Amino acid sequence: DKVREKEKLIASMVKRLNSTLLPPSDVVNNRLLSIGTAATHRQISLTELLRRPEVEIGHIEYFAPYLSGVLATIRQQLEVEVKYEGYIKRQHSQVKQFKRLEAKKIPADIDFMRLTGISIQARDKLSRIRPRSLGQASRISGVSPADINALLIYLEQLSARALQ
Repeated sequence: DKVREKEKLIASMVKRLNSTLLPPSDVVNNRLLSIGTAATHRQISLTELLRRPEVEIGHIEYFAPYLSGVLATIRQQLEVEVKYEGYIKRQHSQVKQFKRLEAKKIPADIDFMRLTGISIQARDKLSRIRPRSLGQASRISGVSPADINALLIYLEQLSARALQ
């Protein structure tokens, strides 16, 4: 419950930082220059500002005084969430892809040596190791992402033929 509560608090604070917009004024630009970051010539949200490498959560307190009353651990997590949002989304996407590959089973009787579009090295390794899923196959050294895609296409064609 505490973890969920913390996640909700951070999500609401990210929304608040997103909705707090700074105009390109002398006051704002002087503050930005004083913390070692470039001035802005357009309206900018606090999340955009915090994503800058040289800007830390403490720097934006000037524009968001409500942050001063927040626990240091929450502030640190908030900064990580904002700064690394793109990386976090990419990781989530990779996890989804991994789960999808793990769920895609490879028939036990498949003859990897007869597959086209897969490198000879990959065919040899797949024949010797006999992975049970695309996820397992993707972790075999010498089996490239292109080989996995070719194998996925082959399995989808097999599946489509079986339905006819």
